[in-house]
Amino acid sequence: MTAALAAPPPEPDAQEGGWLSDAFAAVWNGLDGVLPGGNLTVLGVLFALGAFADQASKRKKAGGPAKPRTPGSWKTPFVTLYKAVRSLVLFVWALVRFYGGRELRGPARSTATFWAAGTRIEKGDDQAAAMGSVAFAPPRISLIKQPRRAPSLWARKVAVWFKTYRGRGARVLDRTTRAVLLAARVTAKCWRAGRTTARTLRNWGCWPYAARALVRVIVTALVVFSVVPAWDVWAALVAVLGTALLGPFLPKMLPTEPGDDVVYGPKLWVVLRDDLKLPEDEPRENWLQLPARLADEDARIVLRLPWTYRGSDMEKESITALLNSRLPGDWVGRYSFRGEHATAVYTHKPAPKPPAPAPEPPAAVDIWDPRTQEILASLGPDDFYLGQDTFDRPVIQKMADEQNSWALSIGSGGGKSAFLQWLAVQMLMKRGTVVAIDPKMVSLTPLIGIEGVHEYINPRAPLDMRAGLEWVADVLDARNFEKKNGWRTSFPPLYVFLEEANHLADILKEQHSADKKTGESSADPVWRDVASILRLGREVNVHIIAVFQDFKDNQFGGVSLTPLFPMKFLGSYTENQWKRIMGSRAEMPTIQKKAGRMVLALDTGDVTRIQTPYAPWNPELTKDQNQQEAYRLLTAYYKELRATHGYSTEALYQAPPEPSVEEPPAFIRALSRDEGPEGRNGGPEGGLSEETTGRLSRQGAHVTPADGSVTAPRDRLRLIPGQGQQEPQEVAQADPTAPPELLPLAEISRRLGPADGIPKYDTLRAHKTRRDDFPEPTIINGKELFTESQIKAYYAAQEKKA
Repeated sequence: MTAALAAPPPEPDAQEGGWLSDAFAAVWNGLDGVLPGGNLTVLGVLFALGAFADQASKRKKAGGPAKPRTPGSWKTPFVTLYKAVRSLVLFVWALVRFYGGRELRGPARSTATFWAAGTRIEKGDDQAAAMGSVAFAPPRISLIKQPRRAPSLWARKVAVWFKTYRGRGARVLDRTTRAVLLAARVTAKCWRAGRTTARTLRNWGCWPYAARALVRVIVTALVVFSVVPAWDVWAALVAVLGTALLGPFLPKMLPTEPGDDVVYGPKLWVVLRDDLKLPEDEPRENWLQLPARLADEDARIVLRLPWTYRGSDMEKESITALLNSRLPGDWVGRYSFRGEHATAVYTHKPAPKPPAPAPEPPAAVDIWDPRTQEILASLGPDDFYLGQDTFDRPVIQKMADEQNSWALSIGSGGGKSAFLQWLAVQMLMKRGTVVAIDPKMVSLTPLIGIEGVHEYINPRAPLDMRAGLEWVADVLDARNFEKKNGWRTSFPPLYVFLEEANHLADILKEQHSADKKTGESSADPVWRDVASILRLGREVNVHIIAVFQDFKDNQFGGVSLTPLFPMKFLGSYTENQWKRIMGSRAEMPTIQKKAGRMVLALDTGDVTRIQTPYAPWNPELTKDQNQQEAYRLLTAYYKELRATHGYSTEALYQAPPEPSVEEPPAFIRALSRDEGPEGRNGGPEGGLSEETTGRLSRQGAHVTPADGSVTAPRDRLRLIPGQGQQEPQEVAQADPTAPPELLPLAEISRRLGPADGIPKYDTLRAHKTRRDDFPEPTIINGKELFTESQIKAYYAAQEKKA
């Protein structure tokens, strides 16, 4: 048994299977080593021969019963050979088309070429749109970028918590969050890559022929690599080489949107063809050319016109309206009927040209510029040079007749002070007398101390301002009287500055309300004097330059001042301010908040923008330093003008009232050098020191050295008792035979005060106005003065009565 199992198997019978199988096996094995592709090539040839035989059989059946062969026909072998060769040629042509990137059957499905990608050719592109309206479908991709949605409130709170959490497990939470975000970003990128790949493969018919051929070669090489092991090296090399050659074609393989010529051209041609009365079989390319992108700046629509087209205005407008209603954009056409072909070329309507920049006045005008000085030298007696206009021409106006008085309404930073100072330059050149009433105490500072300039700039002295206005009114009456009687016909100019007129009105109204007697009108009578100056001043050379914030008649005692100023200057204004002053009929120029930039507006509606001259500005200095330098230059210039042109008090009749001595504020009056270093006598030389404050002195001694080399304020200081080095000196006793000192009520109230039974100044002034038994004042130079004994005796008697 064991020997039987170990014995070799018996040899197969040589006669089993026969000689046919042996021959087939020998041929099969022989061809495997000879033919390229081995036995796979043999199977392909057999499959091709079977296909050819099947086609021949189908054609034979389709042709009806086969005709009986003529025995011994000499054509039969040639026909068979022709069919075999034809089938082989068709097979080779199919391979060439396959590996050439062409479609295997049917016409081309896109406009692609061998090297360039194309767009898909849809069926029925040359047919009219099947819809009730000829309007086209909206574009698939909106050209308007949608705003990015802002995260919600809870999302922002969660993000802040994740960012600021520092508790237990913060590191693990941070790493987990980073990993989740990284996974989300990778997933999003993979999704976008997959979507792009799918769109690219779906766009296979639009690839360049070369790209499609390379893909087919690569796929074939991969199939051979997996099926034919003997050719795996060559198949791998072909696949790698094909992939490398495919790389440059990848950008062309990505799907692209069809151009505007493909989207709009066929449908637009359907309508244009009927309008031009062309046959239906006329190709669009011969008559209409659209650019690939209608949005390009140099896009052109070229339309060829038939010779039967007359080109009337109505026909041109019809085609233009058609293009503008069917195509995006605004198109204008240019028609040409000369030459070989009549054409119409449409381009984008050019954007309207931006308006030419409005002329602007010069940025600055220097007072001491030679051109400015030359203009000043050529002015007439009533002429005032205001500045340069938008064409850099001098603006000169007369301060006479209807324009005898001027009004200014200039906001902060508009150069109001500089303009008033510039007008003062020309007033001094005309040898005029200037009365300046300025509660603001800033604008007319350089004029202080100039001959012929009378300033009332203390807002706590309204009686001085009122007295100044009343004096001007008295001068006006006197001049009018002289002119009426023929005594004098010409008068030197008298100019009045009313700076901050609205604030001035409030100050005078408060003073009038406190001083008026019972039964008197609450309307301040001083504004009637101002109105008289405005109406009658042009006859006798008296002028007012008033600065207002607003024209409110109820603020000026019910006197309407607006129509009395036919010429107004506005600067750094607002829209409401313009309408309130000029009304809604006058067109408002562009608002420019720039120093010296003003608008000259007349009642006739004429508006002129000007740049007024002012002192030069040094950018290296601060604002305060520039202002101080300008004040210094202007003050010197004013003095020079007075010395050059002179000054006369002719036709002033009497000197204007002197302003009262300005009292220090209550906080300053409450301190003295003996009580604190901040007293009113505490202006030491060289700053506050231990010596000047008396901390190193002895009692009763003066700080005045033996040589007396100190200023008067310092000489009046008294040192703290017990610290002076010299012996105390006796205080000089008052002369009992001297007359009592006459003082205004304000000074008496300051000296005596409530400790002596004397009320405050406001109460004193009210009692003087409303009580008939109040002591009679002594009037000197228009001022009401009293003695301390008078006031003390009056209130002592009042206290006894009570």
